[in-house]
Amino acid sequence: MVLDLTRQSVKSQSIFLDGSKVSFLDVGTGGNVLMVPGWSLSPRIYCDSVLELARQGYRVVVPEIYGGSSKINLDNGLSSLSNFVARFGEFVFGGETFSLIGHSLGGGISTSLAANHPLLVSRLVLISSVGHPDWIDRKGLSSTLGNRSINDWAGAFLVDLRRTKERSYLPQVIVEAVGEFAKNPARVVKCALIAKAVDLRAEMAQIKSRQLPVLCIWTKDDVVIPRESFLGLVDAIGASSVELDGTHSWAFEAPMQFSGLISGFLAD
Repeated sequence: MVLDLTRQSVKSQSIFLDGSKVSFLDVGTGGNVLMVPGWSLSPRIYCDSVLELARQGYRVVVPEIYGGSSKINLDNGLSSLSNFVARFGEFVFGGETFSLIGHSLGGGISTSLAANHPLLVSRLVLISSVGHPDWIDRKGLSSTLGNRSINDWAGAFLVDLRRTKERSYLPQVIVEAVGEFAKNPARVVKCALIAKAVDLRAEMAQIKSRQLPVLCIWTKDDVVIPRESFLGLVDAIGASSVELDGTHSWAFEAPMQFSGLISGFLAD
């Protein structure tokens, strides 16, 4: 049987988990891969990258965790999200281990998941990930990302969108972000505050001590996640690392490069 791995063939599926209806993409067959989207982004934005990775012989699942019908209680911060995603991954893969990919806030969720649910995760890929607090502020002083203002974060996202080379993705990104804010502004802001304040150095140390294979990816035009945070992450978690041309949106705007780099790491 030849799978139809085209954009037109990709349909959203859904399950009920912990009182939430969770929509997700489930594409391909082969090694299990779970991908966690960035803040306020839906699985659909990653469709081209997911398809390319699936063509390399992987089953790639991407859940909707921020919007839609999500009822995840965020009172416990990032751990609320990571524990929910762990239960989702355990359910969809029938208890089998999986490789885990996280982008942006999804990278922080993935780091927490890998540290706290070690029996589930076989490999970890972090793309422009939150998690390490190192930051050099606008005055050139060493600080932490917890001290970075929400306005500065928001401005960085806008700059990143203007620098995005693959313009065809912009309308969907804008519609998703604005749409989620219009439907549930308090939830969107709460997720943003979680991303701003997260410090996962303890979890990174756990992952490093277990020698879990980890690949960290950062793009040179990324103004959302500063390079000093990326370098701190690489050192703290004991990862292989790659720095590429591109913006914070690389995970969905460069599907061929995404697939080639990540499939090589997963097959190593």
